[in-house]
Amino acid sequence: MKKINANDLINWWLEKYYNTTLEKILEENPEWKENPREHTKDFYKKYAVTQEQHDEWEKWAKEYIRKVAKVSKSYLNRAWWSIFLNISPIVKHDKND
Repeated sequence: MKKINANDLINWWLEKYYNTTLEKILEENPEWKENPREHTKDFYKKYAVTQEQHDEWEKWAKEYIRKVAKVSKSYLNRAWWSIFLNISPIVKHDKND
């Protein structure tokens, strides 16, 4: 099973919806890179997506992981909670978010 890089999964929605990458964001916010645990919430809030965008990312991510890691759909579904909690974008619930 090939390992999946979390940055690839995060960069997909950053590139598609924000025209940026995690690397660029960390260059622009060096304090986030120095102490990422302190700024994780800030990052996810700033780069939140709509429910439709989140659903599109989730569909893409599952297919990408299945192809790259060569895991079965049932295995991925059992392990998805871990990936989802650690990597998925936050959903905007209000247009002002």
